[in-house]
Amino acid sequence: MNAIALIDELRSHGAELALDGSQLVVRGSGEPLPGHLLQELKEHRAELLITLGLSLDQTVASILASLRPHLSLALRGLPDSQLLALVNWNIITAWETAVRKANGYDRTASP
Repeated sequence: MNAIALIDELRSHGAELALDGSQLVVRGSGEPLPGHLLQELKEHRAELLITLGLSLDQTVASILASLRPHLSLALRGLPDSQLLALVNWNIITAWETAVRKANGYDRTASP
C-alpha cells in the first residue's frame, strides 16, 4: 500500500492523518483503527511524512531519532550524517545478499 492509498483507507475508517511538527497524528471520532492499518502506518511512516509535506531532511532526522534508542551506546552517539551512511551501507549489503541468494549464489552455503 502506498501513502495515498493508506490515507484514503484511514479516511474510510473516519480518521484523518496530519503532521504535528515531525510526528504523525491520527485524528478521528470513530472506532479504533484495525491492527493491520496501524501496522501499515508504522511501515510507511517515512513515505507518509514526505507525502504530508515534511521536508526530506526533517524526515531523515525523524527516522534516525526513532532508530537511536534501539542502537548500542557507541552508535547512538554518531552524528546524523555518519549514522545515515551506516544505515545506507547496511541496506546496500542486505540488498546485495538478497540478490545473490535470489540468483542461486550464497557464499555462506557449503560447496
